[in-house]
Amino acid sequence: MDPHQRSRRRQQPGGGKHFMPAIIGLLMLLVFAGAAGGYIYEKKYAPTKELADQADYFGVSGDEVTIYLDEEQQADENGKLVLAKCVNGGVFLPYEWVMSNLNRRFFWASDATEVLYTMPTETLKYGIGDTLSDGSTPFLKLGNGTENLYLNVKLVAEHTNIRFTSYVSAEQKRIFIFDDFSPYTEATVQKKEAVRLLGGVKSPVLTTLEQGANVKILEAMENWSRVETEDGYIGWLRNKRLSDERSVTPESTFTAPEYTHKLLDQKVVMGFHQVTSQAGNASFASATSQPGSTMNVIAPTWFILNSDQGTFTSYWSADYVQAAHAAGYQVWAVVNNFDAGNIDESVFLENTALRAQLVASLVSTAVAGGIDGLNIDFELIPTGLGRAYIQFMRELGVACREAGLVLSADCYVPYNYNSHYDIEELGECIDYVVIMCYDEHYAGSEEGSVASIDYVKRGIREASSAMDSDRVIIALPFYTRVWITGADGKTRSEALSVQTALNWVAEKGVQLEWQEDLGQNYGEITDGTEIKKVWMEDDQSMQRKVDAVKEAGCAGVAGWKLGQEPQSFWSILNLNADSAAQN
Repeated sequence: MDPHQRSRRRQQPGGGKHFMPAIIGLLMLLVFAGAAGGYIYEKKYAPTKELADQADYFGVSGDEVTIYLDEEQQADENGKLVLAKCVNGGVFLPYEWVMSNLNRRFFWASDATEVLYTMPTETLKYGIGDTLSDGSTPFLKLGNGTENLYLNVKLVAEHTNIRFTSYVSAEQKRIFIFDDFSPYTEATVQKKEAVRLLGGVKSPVLTTLEQGANVKILEAMENWSRVETEDGYIGWLRNKRLSDERSVTPESTFTAPEYTHKLLDQKVVMGFHQVTSQAGNASFASATSQPGSTMNVIAPTWFILNSDQGTFTSYWSADYVQAAHAAGYQVWAVVNNFDAGNIDESVFLENTALRAQLVASLVSTAVAGGIDGLNIDFELIPTGLGRAYIQFMRELGVACREAGLVLSADCYVPYNYNSHYDIEELGECIDYVVIMCYDEHYAGSEEGSVASIDYVKRGIREASSAMDSDRVIIALPFYTRVWITGADGKTRSEALSVQTALNWVAEKGVQLEWQEDLGQNYGEITDGTEIKKVWMEDDQSMQRKVDAVKEAGCAGVAGWKLGQEPQSFWSILNLNADSAAQN
């Protein structure tokens, strides 16, 4: 063998050593690049395992309980969370929140330290020391005022169509309440998955669900869905982890109390008869003397509250009742709070015993006197007394229902400022609600119509949206106003009966012009140094109003007051003409 060839073979291994550093360097570079890539991937794409701050998410600690109503966490108008209390494993909801959001039929009787709940035939009372069927206390009183009053959620659920789930063993306590029983979409988690604060794998984890867990889908996006979990979280979950979507309809086990109503078997055509003394009953004959009257209910102003304690003066007359019944009229005695002067209604309305005393006195007087019904005309009730007024009407409703009396109440045309008359709640517990569609403009106001057609239609619309229209009575004016502007530029008004106003228009030669937007005839004259204006109530305007009543299917009409109407009104007010013709 050639010595040079042998030498070259021996040198080959030694020559490879020059390549080893390069190979090692390349491997290290690949490892480094892989690590860097993994790091970048982890940072950018891999799901984070970071846990969300539960205290920050729920906003509660200790015995505080955050409230979710139909998946919405509850806060006040300033964004501050509304918080319930957890005591001995039970959840107690703020009274004011319950009243505003779930059920306003609860009444706090501060004088008796009781929570009252009036049913169709009785008022349930829950006092300190009382317990519910499971032994828990019905309410917590943590200070003065209803802002420190809390109702047991079980008590609320006993009287309200809701379902709820509470999570009070967790460090951050919460309760989920539902009053919506609409169908919703449910899905099953097909693989262990995190529910995140926001949609995205880098969002912190609220909770982790195991395979087979069910979730309620609140909002579905392309890749993520907002869900509610069985362990009390609302967050986001990847759609690819969801399967078996199906529709679920919640079932209610609540049975609502049934309020019966004593109604006439025909449309109500009622006339208010102003009686201001016992001797005033003698005006019955003249008040009902109009030929062709189609009235079937007469409402004399007989019971006048005369003290802060809720006592009243009675102008009841046996002869009047006998004469009214002989003429085919039902008698609904009016109870008002103003004819005897100013009284402080808060004294009797906010006192449990005085309310009961007034209820008993009114009902016993009506029954003994052969009266068919009561009409409550409590005017200018302040906002702060609204709940007490409604509670009085609930309790009176129970007593009238038992005694077989028709119960009605007079209310203003609904606006925000008088919403405390609460026609929805009132309409549930009494038979009829009478909407006083007059005094749109009144003594001391700016000049204008007493009852424009839009004002009347608002009364019809708002009342009918709050209760059954077939128990809404629309009260219309038998009067109008002449507005007088003197040389000094000051304006005053004089109330005139419709008949007197018609005579005045004829006597003064007032040229009337129909105003379609108001549904009335308008006229004005210069009388010496004064300008006099009138928005007339006449057959044409009354027909427009009655047509609106008929179209809405209301229970009937009423007129304030008897003796001021022209004879022609009664044929317009005859809501029972069709049924009479059929018979």
